[in-house]
Amino acid sequence: MMDDDISRRPRLLIPDNSPLSLLSMAGREALDYLFAPRVDVWITDMVEIEATRDPDPGDDQRTAQRRTIAEWFDENRHRISVTETAVGREYSKAMTNWKKGGGHPDLKPDWADRGDYSLFDILKVAETFVEDSEAVVLLVDDRRARAALRQNEDLNLDILSTRAFISMLEHKLGIENADDLWHIIEIGAGVNEHGKSRVPAPLSDDPIYVRKR
Repeated sequence: MMDDDISRRPRLLIPDNSPLSLLSMAGREALDYLFAPRVDVWITDMVEIEATRDPDPGDDQRTAQRRTIAEWFDENRHRISVTETAVGREYSKAMTNWKKGGGHPDLKPDWADRGDYSLFDILKVAETFVEDSEAVVLLVDDRRARAALRQNEDLNLDILSTRAFISMLEHKLGIENADDLWHIIEIGAGVNEHGKSRVPAPLSDDPIYVRKR
């Protein structure tokens, strides 16, 4: 449990890597907008690992974008708090053992599907934050995570997608031209083989306000 002067502050919790990935498409400075609401910024260890790890074969190989996020983390560690998850601890331990064993590529711990196992961790982290904080806003694009959080009857949460967060910057916080960020992200993301944008489609329920029943 944290000291009262810290634990009662409102917090922005990012348990999903998508917001960092999307914002980084608009450049290094776009990530700094996460500090614009002037609340404590928290991420899960899974997000930090996913954002900064070396990609495996078959992963998204946007190394320049990954480097941008890693540099942003390094420059802002004094402004970002990282909370542990069970999946993050297990993966870090597996990577440590792999490196001690010689780091043979064929034996490298697989990252695939670890995000699926982290949904329960997201719920546990959210529950802890609501117990400790006056207000918690989650920045989540993953549809399954949003659905899981929405069904919980014991939490008071505001859940925003990256798109909704950017809109809030301009229309709630008065940051001029913040909406332009999304257009820059769409350009940076490009289109898939079917000519459709790679950015997430607008969500019908965004933001989501979860209240105890």
